[in-house]
Amino acid sequence: LVWSGPTTSVVPVRRTEQVLSDLIGCAERRLTMTSFGIFHVPRLVEELERSLERGVLLRIVLGDREAHSDQEIDRQRYQLGRVVAAQAALLQWPPERRPRDEHGHAGLMHVKAAVADSKVAFLTSANLTEAALERNMELGVLIRGGGLPASIDRLIDALVESGELQLV
Repeated sequence: LVWSGPTTSVVPVRRTEQVLSDLIGCAERRLTMTSFGIFHVPRLVEELERSLERGVLLRIVLGDREAHSDQEIDRQRYQLGRVVAAQAALLQWPPERRPRDEHGHAGLMHVKAAVADSKVAFLTSANLTEAALERNMELGVLIRGGGLPASIDRLIDALVESGELQLV
């Protein structure tokens, strides 16, 4: 378990940012990250830049609200910095592909996960935001080995191949 929040005797505190940093650092070939929001995470951006320098293929699935989609994607691109925004494959779930309820409200890409080389996966409640990494209570699970990390990568691959996720 990965827990960010008040210290308890049940779960040792291993901060979300530490786990993400370690996961980014261990990626050798491919790194997939998803987050509904990205805001003020300069240390993680530095880690992502280093992964790109090592030749890691980086893809990041961005979330947004349909009403402000373009502005939110642009804000997140800005938060990722010039290097990451230029070299990573940035993806989004296009508003026209999303299911809608009876009032016309579209679904959201609300997944928060990271996968390194289809071998290590981190599933978390935390967005890539300063609040999630420094102040919020967040819970996640780090999975090393087994078939789940590769399954998550294959899921993202399939969503790209089907057009559900598209480059921004």
